[in-house]
Amino acid sequence: MARSSSGKYDSLSKLVTQTLMLAIVSCIIAGLVTYVVSLGLNHSGAINNVTVKQNQLQILFIVYVITFIFAMIVFTFLNSGKDSDWEEFNAAEELSTQTPTSKQGLNRQDARWAAEEEAALANDNLEDVIAAMDPQDSLAVGEGDQDGDVPLSQMAMAVKNNILTFINQALEFLKKSRPKLDSFNKFGINLYVAGVCDSMATNKDLESEETRQITIDILSILGTKPNQARKFVDTFQDYLSNPKYLNIIESGREDVLAHIAGAPDAGQRLGSALDRWNAKSVASHSNANAAGGTIAVMFTDIVGSTAMTQNHGDEAAQQVVRTHDRIVRAALNTYHGQEIKHTGDGIMASFANTANSVNAAIYIQRKTDESNKANPTVPLGIKIGINAGEPIVENNDLYGTAVQLSARIADKASNHEIFVSEVVRGICAGKKYKFKNRGGRDMKGFDEPITLYEVEWQT
Repeated sequence: MARSSSGKYDSLSKLVTQTLMLAIVSCIIAGLVTYVVSLGLNHSGAINNVTVKQNQLQILFIVYVITFIFAMIVFTFLNSGKDSDWEEFNAAEELSTQTPTSKQGLNRQDARWAAEEEAALANDNLEDVIAAMDPQDSLAVGEGDQDGDVPLSQMAMAVKNNILTFINQALEFLKKSRPKLDSFNKFGINLYVAGVCDSMATNKDLESEETRQITIDILSILGTKPNQARKFVDTFQDYLSNPKYLNIIESGREDVLAHIAGAPDAGQRLGSALDRWNAKSVASHSNANAAGGTIAVMFTDIVGSTAMTQNHGDEAAQQVVRTHDRIVRAALNTYHGQEIKHTGDGIMASFANTANSVNAAIYIQRKTDESNKANPTVPLGIKIGINAGEPIVENNDLYGTAVQLSARIADKASNHEIFVSEVVRGICAGKKYKFKNRGGRDMKGFDEPITLYEVEWQT
């Protein structure tokens, strides 16, 4: 953890004081031992020996030094198990030489760790948590009492109370099967709640600062300390980019939208989300062509991103990109795809199973459609291209004709369309997909027209 310069000097002062005290005690012990040895020499008559008498001072000095050193070693060893000031001082010294950039990175990681640790300390008794979730009692939270808190508008307060009602229903149902929660599941619920808050606030077009405040307030009600809740919210974007966390966040988003739409079982889905959260993760994706197999390569592309920035501003455009990234990464997590890289306006991904790439593309378009219906102000448009082949794998990237063709196919698609190559259609023959022949298209870098097929994804 990062320390201030004052912390460094406090550690040094404490270390010097301890060392001085050990030296004083060792001096006293060495003096006593030397005195006893001197008495022994006199009492035994050895002092009458000419050699001993001539070297008495040297002998006593050697006894004193050896005893002092031995005492210092013993006391230092005994004290080392109780105190780590050397380590603290060295850590402070090392951190004091960090560059501003590295300090920012350390602080960001520290905040993330602290948020996860705090989730583990949240109340593990659901009865106590539910009892604390009276919306009327929560009105006092979020009125700007703490430094950095944002006062909530009437609309934001209404959204917050609706979220509390939904979370209360979810926890009431959950306690039947999980009356107590371990630290891992408490952290999972925090992620789920963050997804609920973000989805509900976006649905009601709240300002980002109000969304942040609502999430902090509700996490605090759940048992997380307010300062740790702030750190959790400030690192939320990091969680969105990690498939380990994205799935349960997405569950929270989907469940609260189902609640808004009137689904009677929406408040009962938290248990299923935690079941998936606890399930052993699928073995990490490996490129099939390492064994000479076929990989499906998918490109997504946000339609009209430049015009979106010009018409709606940078913030709105960035929000659309975040929505795209969230949906695509959720699809990759669900259908075992691997994100190769972000292209700025889209994502390049690979799949060891070609059918999974088609399933993921359908998932993306359907979730995009749901998102646009819930948030029609700045709609997201995505076009997708998929090809399959044996690309070259190098430095965690893919190269070759198979990749180039996949990108060209995505270019030929229009808004909300999924285009695939004839290879993909052939591999998926016999499965429950509807392919529509869109004819041959000229592709840059390819001599002959390439026949493309559209995947019909509307239900």
